[in-house]
Amino acid sequence: IMYLKSANIFFVIPARRDSKGFPFKNRKLLDYTINEIPIELHEKTIVTTNDEKIIKKLSSTSINVLKRDEKLCLDDVNIRDVMMDVADKFDMNPNDTIVMLYLTSPDRKFSDIKKILGYYDERKIRTLTCCVEPKTHPYLCLYKKEGEKGEQIVKHDLYRRQDYPECFEVRHFICIFQVGEIQKLNKNMYNENTVFYKIDNDMDVDYENDLKEFIKSNTIKE
Repeated sequence: IMYLKSANIFFVIPARRDSKGFPFKNRKLLDYTINEIPIELHEKTIVTTNDEKIIKKLSSTSINVLKRDEKLCLDDVNIRDVMMDVADKFDMNPNDTIVMLYLTSPDRKFSDIKKILGYYDERKIRTLTCCVEPKTHPYLCLYKKEGEKGEQIVKHDLYRRQDYPECFEVRHFICIFQVGEIQKLNKNMYNENTVFYKIDNDMDVDYENDLKEFIKSNTIKE
């Protein structure tokens, strides 16, 4: 914790008010992430939001709140622009590191963050995100066409699964990058130099039922 407190590392949590998956999703998910971050690191934690309830909730903590401009809260705004705004508003240096934590991973522990951040530091990586084993190989997926027809997304004529190339699915479970790399990333926060850290965790809360299932499974475990 002392190393993280002294290093140029910032924990950034995007938490805009509106959500298409289900209303006020980030309000309901916020505590799962905030409660995992040690109090000693709250002063290095930034929540970028336009949600007045979240702003009020965090006002009694030492967590930094960036009241996000409404133009950066529209449905078509990408997360790269949001991260650039955070870096600019907090006057970050190019070699500073951002650990971006989406709230959609409520079962993420701080031990996960430390482990992946350690991997990032040891290998002197500049941009990292996570990945999981895909449930479906892209060679089995087709674009939907008219008349109940389909067209291969990836053109191939392979029929044995063992001949399919190994692939993975992107997961923003934890996303780490140097501030100077932000402009080089695509709108999904990775590029050809990004290192993908494989995780077993596949929890990604998009809908209210996802959160209900998570709460239910945790209740059973306890």
